Amino acid sequence: MKLVVQDAPALKSAIDSIVCLVEEGQFELGNEGLNFKAMDPSQISMVSFRMPKEAFVEYSVPEETKVGIDISQLANVLARGKRGEKAELSTEEGRLVVKFIGEKHKRTFKVPLIETGDRVQKEPKIEFGNYAIVRAEAIKETLKDAKLISSHVRLQLTPEQVIVDVRGENGDVKAEFDKGNGDIMELSTKSGAKATFPLQYLEDMVKATSANSSVRINLETDRPLKLEYDIEGAHVVYYLAPRIETE
Repeated sequence: MKLVVQDAPALKSAIDSIVCLVEEGQFELGNEGLNFKAMDPSQISMVSFRMPKEAFVEYSVPEETKVGIDISQLANVLARGKRGEKAELSTEEGRLVVKFIGEKHKRTFKVPLIETGDRVQKEPKIEFGNYAIVRAEAIKETLKDAKLISSHVRLQLTPEQVIVDVRGENGDVKAEFDKGNGDIMELSTKSGAKATFPLQYLEDMVKATSANSSVRINLETDRPLKLEYDIEGAHVVYYLAPRIETE
């Protein structure tokens, strides 16, 4: 196999969307591109990552291949890539070879492959009838506010608003985003939806987003959250189990 990305830091940014939740896992490479699915160690969240072959300037995978890797170690290596350098990935003798290719020099890192088992992760089968597309920076700032109050946040969608409601021993905070205010690109719900989630996981999920990107929040009342966005040619989807509250 041989995969080449035009801009090395772009690949690092894409992989950051995985390492925020899991530290190791198995990439699956096929005719259509690169895929990765894994549960986090707590088993309450899941990441599903897809980078189509069109995101690469060169994508050569003669046969379906599975590559087990320490994602945190890979991210550390990719962090050494510089603007103007290409990143090339290949395998040899049980190792992932990462090459950074510049105009005047080339650097090569070799990362050991690992055994991760053949457990196939399946995405939750939930039909979402409510969603909002929100500016990523607005979500990040709201979660910073929420962190001052509690470790959990309640997300709510109404026909006219996206609401983040936080209540804790240190007080309350409530952020309301009106439909069409600039931070909300799209909002679609018929009967509304609300659920409570651990704040730290939400922070981790949006950590890799850029300031001008947007995030799609798919929400059903007291059901797992589905959060997704595009990053550097890849598409990442997260699922997060809710905290069931009793009135």
